[in-house]
Amino acid sequence: MSLDKDIVLIMPPVVEGFVMANPSLGLAYLAAILEPAYSVDVFDYNIDKNFNPHDIIEDILTTHKPKVIGLSLTTLNVPQAEKIVEIILQQDERPILIAGGPHATAVTEETLAIGFDYLVIGEGDNTILELMDFIFGRSSFDKIDDIDGLAFKRDGGVVYTGKREMTDMSKLPLPAWHYFDLDKYSSVAVKNKRCMPIMASRGCPDLCKFCYKGVFGAKLRVREPESLVEEILYLKENFKIDEFVFLDENITTKKDFILKFCDLLIEKEVNLPWFLGSGVRVDRVDDEIVGAMKRAGCYRTSLGVESGNEQILKDMGKKITKDQVRNAVALFKKHRYELTLYFLLGYPTETKETAQDTINFAIELNPDLAQFPVLTPFPGSEVHEYLKSKDLLIGSNWGDYNTFIPNANPTFKHPNLTWEEILELKRKAYKSFYFRPGYAFSQIINIRSISDVRRLWKMVFSFLGFLKSS
Repeated sequence: MSLDKDIVLIMPPVVEGFVMANPSLGLAYLAAILEPAYSVDVFDYNIDKNFNPHDIIEDILTTHKPKVIGLSLTTLNVPQAEKIVEIILQQDERPILIAGGPHATAVTEETLAIGFDYLVIGEGDNTILELMDFIFGRSSFDKIDDIDGLAFKRDGGVVYTGKREMTDMSKLPLPAWHYFDLDKYSSVAVKNKRCMPIMASRGCPDLCKFCYKGVFGAKLRVREPESLVEEILYLKENFKIDEFVFLDENITTKKDFILKFCDLLIEKEVNLPWFLGSGVRVDRVDDEIVGAMKRAGCYRTSLGVESGNEQILKDMGKKITKDQVRNAVALFKKHRYELTLYFLLGYPTETKETAQDTINFAIELNPDLAQFPVLTPFPGSEVHEYLKSKDLLIGSNWGDYNTFIPNANPTFKHPNLTWEEILELKRKAYKSFYFRPGYAFSQIINIRSISDVRRLWKMVFSFLGFLKSS
């Protein structure tokens, strides 16, 4: 049996910092779309902290001889992607190089300059198949310019072929998980050994200025709850999953959907624990939704609080209030969820006083876990464009955009604070929240089970690892 492949899909790793150990759902979808017509393999290095690009890529090129290699780019993995491309470009006979993902969409011309032949702009589900058909001489298009959703270099410039229509999620195949070694994915954040990611929706209608929506867009598209339950049962039967996680950012936005989904989980006796990996908005939950999810097996969620200062929340475009946060936290505590709150330090209008408001608010809310990352001005976000317009960005070393790294390098000049003051506020936030007597006491009186306590504390120590080198 030949090991040669028409296309190899690669997820470069983020080699430093905290990374969620989920297999790449995006690559699993692309592989499922391609495999009826092309020989495919997938290499997901997202959790490989010992990534050796030279040996790995040389092995892929020698063993699989792919005609096309496709990389998924997320900004944080661009430094490793650059190493991969450099190695491939040194080959006498090299494969065609394509890339997609949020970074390729947001920073197109710079990404092409790395050495890619084609970039897939926005959602790639349909574009990649049409591009492969063109490359392999099977296309119904006379010119590559007729394929929407591409960018490539020509005559010293960059060609954009036009915007691709958003994917109809009901037409997507089941993700091709058989290309992944699922046993290597594990995390202290989950209850069980095999936890798989799923998505019920794409698109976000909200206007948070620190987010980038260039791939999935602003229009919310939601799958039918029946198809979701069928997918979960398929994963349970064929891949022996014992837990699942939603990657959606807006799963509770359509109340009828989430209530129907929860009813179906119970009716079909799915009997699996699950959690909301990207959380929910505080203004889109109520007692009925929170209670229904808990009865259907949901045990954990997160909330993007971002700030404990009302003016900073307005500056961020969050369109939530502190009272809405309090109400949402109270609901999830009432139904005994594990609760993580995310706060964001260092927004351009932040001061030491507003940061202290955030620390105080986190302590007041007293969730199981709290995270305090520093603002990362990801390319394509409104805050990135604002800082760029004010000449406050510091270069474009994408490796610095991982602010989970201890003592991360600055990515922008803050108008009110030095970078060291921002990092000190970050350290103060973690120490103030976790090293207070009331935190340990609240965890003890809210014990759900001994195994849950062990797992929560492992997560705490994982989040606080940066303190050792602070």
